[in-house]
Amino acid sequence: MKQIELIHKKKHFTVVLFLCFVSTVIISRLMYLQIVHYERFSMSGERNFIRFKPIPAQRGNILDCSGIPLVTNTPVTTVIWQGTGNQYLTEQQKQILCKVAQILQIPISEKSVKLAERFSKQIVLAEHVLPGQLSLIAEQCSDLPNVVLETAFERFYPYGRSACHVLGYLSDVNMMMHGKTGLEKLFEDLLKGEPGVNLQCINSFGALLASKQIKGQSSGKDVVTTIDLSLQKIAEECMSTQKAGAFVLLNPKTGAIVSLVSLPNFDPIILSKKMSHESWQKFQDNKPFLNRVFNASYPPASIFKLVTVAAALEEKILDEDAMFKCQGYTLFKGRKYYCNRHYGHGIISLKEGLAYSCNIPCYKIALNMPIDVLADYAFEFGLGKKTDVLFPEQDGLVPNNAWKKATKGERWWTGETLSASIGQSFLLTTPIQLACMTGSIFEGYLVKPRILMNQEVSKTPISISRKTREFLQEGMKWVITTGTGRTMNKFLNITMFAKTGTAQTISRSVKNKEDRGHLEHASFVSYFYTEGSDPLVMVILLEHVGGARIAVAVAKEFIKKYTAMLHQNDKKKTLQ
Repeated sequence: MKQIELIHKKKHFTVVLFLCFVSTVIISRLMYLQIVHYERFSMSGERNFIRFKPIPAQRGNILDCSGIPLVTNTPVTTVIWQGTGNQYLTEQQKQILCKVAQILQIPISEKSVKLAERFSKQIVLAEHVLPGQLSLIAEQCSDLPNVVLETAFERFYPYGRSACHVLGYLSDVNMMMHGKTGLEKLFEDLLKGEPGVNLQCINSFGALLASKQIKGQSSGKDVVTTIDLSLQKIAEECMSTQKAGAFVLLNPKTGAIVSLVSLPNFDPIILSKKMSHESWQKFQDNKPFLNRVFNASYPPASIFKLVTVAAALEEKILDEDAMFKCQGYTLFKGRKYYCNRHYGHGIISLKEGLAYSCNIPCYKIALNMPIDVLADYAFEFGLGKKTDVLFPEQDGLVPNNAWKKATKGERWWTGETLSASIGQSFLLTTPIQLACMTGSIFEGYLVKPRILMNQEVSKTPISISRKTREFLQEGMKWVITTGTGRTMNKFLNITMFAKTGTAQTISRSVKNKEDRGHLEHASFVSYFYTEGSDPLVMVILLEHVGGARIAVAVAKEFIKKYTAMLHQNDKKKTLQ
């Protein structure tokens, strides 16, 4: 009997001991979870019913030099159905839904609305509601909490494609708009402002229970550019018939980029919206995002003759009174190097050589000048190196002995110097480099191009004598009065200097005139001013158009509209 009692006591003790052990484990685990990891699990629990929703801030505006908005924001209203947890739509709700559909003139899926209503969800009924429709909805549906009007701000480019390569465009990243190219990208941090935050409480079905703003948003800062909208419009009108090319208007004293056109271009508003992969690939075929003013290189052609002549005068290879006989070509090592006029210019002076764009004086200079010397003068004029403008840009290419040896594995040949002296061979320049070079001939310094009004003006003097620069200026004046740009010599109240260029894009032996891709590039550079106004440098480069006359025609149209605008402005001032 005692033995049985002893067995029972042992069993009882074992059970008690087991229960104590289990209780200890449970209590220890609870203490571990609720005390040691309280903060961690508390935050995890909160995340199940708390959401932090960003409130986008208004982006800053991008303005022209007079404060006119080139990029701004426009209010956009969305009509939303806010479910309230009813199992079925009431008759009043159905009537309101019918009214909204009639006002918006769109079909509304009652099935989707019922689902949103049952689970207290939101569903978008319509976006970008017109002002007239908005007022009718606000008037007729204000007594029902289900219809919610949400207003946000969307990026707006009031002038469409105008200056698009300068302004850039936005793209949607994680439901927030970010700058993708241009100033929109370069000054993203300044333009975007500080987004606000909404604290939202939701239930287990994801339905919104409460919302509270815990941080207010602050708008972005404005960016003021050097672009003059009135001149930008004129430039775009004059370039509208061209397929590919670049136009830039630069103040050579301050470096302000007054106008910039790169073709083909794009519409920033369209790119800010979603696009299919196929549409995107097709859109990129013509390289519309390439800013040809900064980020494309071209042979400078006869524009480079200004460098060649300057180098010859500075090195005393010839003097200003030098004369040449042009019979249409120069013979060197048994090969003919042709002039642009195959039947020749006859007896011609150095200055006339610049005016008529004769190749023979440059060939004669090249036979007496090593390529390294010519390259050094090109570098002095700012070619072959970046201008340090804010935008991505190419270096271009000024070849010399070291470059040829490093890249081609062979020495430089004199015949290549003949081609380089007229802006061909391996030479490549960007339109913005040509603009800075042209300005330096008149101002005596290279100015750093700037696109913002508050950017510091930066100048680098060039080591070219005033006498040489004045000779180049006279030659550029002759281009307008009697030379290749003489059709421009009709504007009385404007002083103008210029140089034209026609750049080969393929060897003459394989050229096919029926293939547009084989046609020459055309270029035109000019320095001009009117009484009482700052001078401007204009550079026009057109791809595969066949000859400089096309670029001259665009320049002529621009100057015509430019002088008409100045005359109109003078009349307004007189009336005031």
